[in-house]
Amino acid sequence: MARVLEIGCGTGHFTALLAGRYPEARIIALDFAEGMAQLAGKRLAGKGNVSILCEDGERFLAACPTTFDLICANSTLQWFDDPGAALAQIGRLLSGQGYFAGALFGPRTFTELSQGLSEVFAQEVRLPPHEFPAGEKLAGLLGEIFSRFSVQEESRVRNYSSLLALLDHIRKTGTGGGRLPGALTRGRLRQLDAWFQATHGGYPVTYQAFVVRGEK
Repeated sequence: MARVLEIGCGTGHFTALLAGRYPEARIIALDFAEGMAQLAGKRLAGKGNVSILCEDGERFLAACPTTFDLICANSTLQWFDDPGAALAQIGRLLSGQGYFAGALFGPRTFTELSQGLSEVFAQEVRLPPHEFPAGEKLAGLLGEIFSRFSVQEESRVRNYSSLLALLDHIRKTGTGGGRLPGALTRGRLRQLDAWFQATHGGYPVTYQAFVVRGEK
């Protein structure tokens, strides 16, 4: 029986797609957030070949003794303390004909928001995505681990209806955060709102992502 590992399953949407695509495979899906793992468990309750675990991805990869035929990680590895070490562990856990597929946010994510906050605080504001690995870095890491690999960049701009909608989406998806040089007061929110309107005529946000693949 083929074995599949999904790292960072969230609410289980992609897990359900995997279960539909590979109904005979043994699928292990994990997420470090207990609430997410519970929602995924409810979504996949009828799938006997799927196990949902509440586990830290980096610790699981380092300790796991089992190999997998397919390992997936959707918008997860960029948050790891050491993405390079995680990719090396993924390579270790792949079977002889194993395949890795993943997607990672890139450092140009939230460019507009970072610029606006820098204007509001009158100093450079660096958001968490600034520290995410760029395409060249990912290619170098993958090249050290896999015999064949690819890195494909995708960049899209999403327009929000308001600043509140933009910030609320970031809060709910956990893609933002980070430390600001001061409190984001109502006055500063008004300044940020005015900056978006004056600069962009709306509330656009760039999402940069890298779709990566690797084969043993």
